[in-house]
Amino acid sequence: MGEPEFEPIHDPPSRASGEHHLVVRHEGKVVVVEDAAGVSLPSFERVAHVLTTEALVIGREQSRHWWAGEAIELGDLPESARLVDLRSLHGRVPDTHWNIAGRATQLLDWQRDHAHCGRCGAPTERAAGERALRCPVDGLTVYPRLSPAVIVLIERDDGRALLARSGRWDIPMFSTLAGFVEPGESLEDTVHREIREEVGVEVTDVRYVSSQPWPFPNSLMLGFASRWAGGEVVVDGDEIAEARWFHHDDLPMIPPPMSIARELIDGWIARQRG
Repeated sequence: MGEPEFEPIHDPPSRASGEHHLVVRHEGKVVVVEDAAGVSLPSFERVAHVLTTEALVIGREQSRHWWAGEAIELGDLPESARLVDLRSLHGRVPDTHWNIAGRATQLLDWQRDHAHCGRCGAPTERAAGERALRCPVDGLTVYPRLSPAVIVLIERDDGRALLARSGRWDIPMFSTLAGFVEPGESLEDTVHREIREEVGVEVTDVRYVSSQPWPFPNSLMLGFASRWAGGEVVVDGDEIAEARWFHHDDLPMIPPPMSIARELIDGWIARQRG
């Protein structure tokens, strides 16, 4: 096996070794450099002066090290620097770098939200050798938390797929069904419960497809395909405003390619056209 594309590291490396790049977040957006060569995440040296928090090391991409930090005020940035929304950055930088930026924003949230011990209120400290914050008073150790969620494509015997529109979206987009895992549930339990709650149908042949880290804000999306087993579609009227069975040649607006929902839908389309 070759060297991994990205390796998480926890202890700050020497700044004299290799390249160093920095994900700077300001008001929910990240700083990029846009010039004749395209869009990229900046080198550490170009933007480190605007940080208002200590830089947090994220990991290593071969000889390139990645860091993250917050900037309350941007101050004097390079002329080519721009602030962009993380979603809109997808496809404009390599996927590895987009994932690094998403990882950085999640870790900055975690560091901010656990700056003090949840038991006694004392300031926490970074733990050496692992991604953790530790209370020096009572020893409470806090690790980054992920919120696992399942996302499911349901296929009927006639080849149609059930897609739904959220009442919380301001665009008429239809997607696969999704929901968060509850404590004590298996992933399969969550699939059956969420589908039953949101659209009132039963499924069978639940098959894992793939996963995707989703930094909005800290989810891990676990993608499944399944087959309709029975029941009429009855939406919950809360999370789901509308759900319908669609033919692969007559689709509404669907999610963009950056999402695992689109991966599931594209896989279903390929099977139908296969």
